[in-house]
Amino acid sequence: MRSSEKTDGKGYDMKKQLLEDIDHVSERLEHIRQSYDMTAEPELVDALIYEEKAMRSRFDYLIRVAKENNIKCRIALRK
Repeated sequence: MRSSEKTDGKGYDMKKQLLEDIDHVSERLEHIRQSYDMTAEPELVDALIYEEKAMRSRFDYLIRVAKENNIKCRIALRK
């Protein structure tokens, strides 16, 4: 196996993992948004707010890494 093939394989694995992570974070954000509608306890709402902020930060990081590596995806977040 040539070294370029090894690099391509690692690049593919990184791309696949990155896209899976982006998908997971976007699904988690959607779940958090749905949870707002089912929660009335102030402490739980606070926890959801912090969790949403953390997931948005993670999403922003993953998107930045994807852009730096010219990886394109079609996931958009609702604001």
